[in-house]
Amino acid sequence: MRFREVIELLKDAGNAPVVLEGRRPKQQVLCAPSLVGRTMTTTYDASNGDALGWIGVAAIQKGPVDPVFNNFGGEDRFWFGPEGSQFGLHFGSKEQTMANYRVQSGMSSQPYEVVTVSPSRDFVVMKTRMHLENARKTQFDVEVQRTVRVSDSCPYTMGYSNKLQWVGFQTESIVTNLSQRGIEKETGVLSAWTPGLHPNSSSCVVVLPFRSGSNAELGEPIRRDYFKDLCLDGNLPQERWKTFTDHALMKADGKFRVKVGIGIRRARNLLGGLNLDAGELTLNDCELYPEMDYVSPYWRQLSQKELFDGEALSAYIDGPDQNGQRAGDFYELETLSPALTLLPGESFLHRNRVYHVKGDFGEIDRICRTFLKTSIHEVHDFLVEKSN
Repeated sequence: MRFREVIELLKDAGNAPVVLEGRRPKQQVLCAPSLVGRTMTTTYDASNGDALGWIGVAAIQKGPVDPVFNNFGGEDRFWFGPEGSQFGLHFGSKEQTMANYRVQSGMSSQPYEVVTVSPSRDFVVMKTRMHLENARKTQFDVEVQRTVRVSDSCPYTMGYSNKLQWVGFQTESIVTNLSQRGIEKETGVLSAWTPGLHPNSSSCVVVLPFRSGSNAELGEPIRRDYFKDLCLDGNLPQERWKTFTDHALMKADGKFRVKVGIGIRRARNLLGGLNLDAGELTLNDCELYPEMDYVSPYWRQLSQKELFDGEALSAYIDGPDQNGQRAGDFYELETLSPALTLLPGESFLHRNRVYHVKGDFGEIDRICRTFLKTSIHEVHDFLVEKSN
């Protein structure tokens, strides 16, 4: 889908898009404040470029009418965790199964107000107020202010940008506790959560770098807690993924549904998606706070220790459910904040950055080796090996 076609789609459905550009006017970022404050998509070439994010065309055309979740797509949307647990936000007080999954309106249908667009149109500020309730009936009233800012520099292409095209953006999401009481561990806390949807393909692999070390000291490199809830038969087939000493590879071809996470002791600040056929790399990074607690989102009753030994990064790969239905042809790269134990009036800022890079395969390989701990050759061999 072309970038300009997404703009027209939003307008036709009654949404007012905001198009941002920086010092390089062809590299543009498209925001949809009315669709829950999303960063919708990006492009390398404003006039003729493809939309690089996954777009939920049918959901946009219908509008915010789905009682479960309006999947408008987008490269960066703002949610709150935890998804599940005794303090989960996505099941009410019901059994935590897919049949009872519901996304609260603040994360699914509520528009954001545009506060300002900079005179040079390189950033937009949006805000909204949300009322949330967790499984323990704890009430939360928060303000979310989101700034979406075009990136004029990319750390991953520094010194090689003459051989590469890239486009990127940063979101700065400030969460403020509007309640008269603090957000406390005893009654359930929140975490800022920014999933981004990207198109899958038969040659696409999600790359999960992590810190090497012993499981006894750092925990499992890749958290498998979601397998039983999302994988068919409760497990991920061996041919779908491969773990190395400091990274893991997972096929993102839309043929199998899975979600995994990386705990804060293992986490690096980066996730990636590599599409070999397109020669394109997607990078998603954030700020980490290893000294702080992270909230566990798993769909079950958790012990006190488990509750605050959660994920800092996660990835979801869409695929067919038991009826053969898919949510869409996409995978998600997700970053999370620490546990938000906010006093009344207190705020926390969660930053999330997304970059797309394409061009010279040698330089793409250099970025993969340096930052993602893998290589084009290794990814190719993984795809060939696992397809046999």
